Amino acid sequence: MKPYKICVMLLLLGILHLPAQDSLNTGAALAGRQHPLAIRKNADISKTSRYPMKPAKPGRQRLYLVSGFTGLAMTGIYIAHIKPWWSGEKQGFRVKFDWVNNYWLEVDKFGHFYANIQATRATASLFRYAGVDRRKSLWIGATNSLLLYTAFELTDAGFADWGFSVPDYVANVLGAGYPLLQEYWPVLGHFQFKISYFPSRYYQNERYATTPGFFDYMAYEYPVGDYDGMTFWLSADTDWLLPASLKPYWPDWLNLALGYGARDLPQGNMELKYRTWYLGLDYNLEKLPGDTPFLKSLKSVLNAIHFPAPAIRIGENGQVFYLLKL
Repeated sequence: MKPYKICVMLLLLGILHLPAQDSLNTGAALAGRQHPLAIRKNADISKTSRYPMKPAKPGRQRLYLVSGFTGLAMTGIYIAHIKPWWSGEKQGFRVKFDWVNNYWLEVDKFGHFYANIQATRATASLFRYAGVDRRKSLWIGATNSLLLYTAFELTDAGFADWGFSVPDYVANVLGAGYPLLQEYWPVLGHFQFKISYFPSRYYQNERYATTPGFFDYMAYEYPVGDYDGMTFWLSADTDWLLPASLKPYWPDWLNLALGYGARDLPQGNMELKYRTWYLGLDYNLEKLPGDTPFLKSLKSVLNAIHFPAPAIRIGENGQVFYLLKL
């Protein structure tokens, strides 16, 4: 299952919200410096947040508008995937347990996890705009995200090419719930999941069908399914992790990140496929200057993307240094 067009759409929707994404988490001072995702013991949440737990309600009309828009958007996203993904041979309901060493070497699981995080956050941002308090908006976002991806998986179950993937669904649940975990366990706010993408050589390219050792080759038709071009990153707030004596020497907007991807995936020879790991730098855009509501929202949306930065690739083919890894 590869419904990642939702990521792009929901990231763009996030620009509409009034508060910045870090407003969905609790803020507090930590070691004399502001860390918006940490919380002091016994702190008054309504005072330490960048704005109140319960924002001023703009009225029921906006809530109805946002609810209707969310429902239509989710329905439209589902319908948009009918032709590209569910046009193969149908079968009875089938369940599969492709946990590890599956066809896509788990890149698809990371995709499900990441997409649900973004769906939860974008939907929560819309309901914050409608006047719903922070935690309720996150629960609404997680519920909507999981409903959409449950519909995807149940539809997958009836097609021979897919089936209901239990690992995919677990990834959906974890992804939809991760923003909630960040809310209730603020330390997780210092760890963000991001994506980077650059079209792989297999994107809309049939000439690799004759590559020695390849069989059942099928070029990637859409960027959203180009797994060879995707890398998923766990970005850590390094400034927060460092001891107090080293904090003055490390830019607070510069993070360390661990990346994962895989190569030579769109063909049937599992022996030729391989995983790639990366250790590199990342940018915490929310720490950059700019405090207007629009800039805060824009930085929050863009902070879901890993932009080019120095990195080292560690994999079966040895180590490679990238001055700028996409």
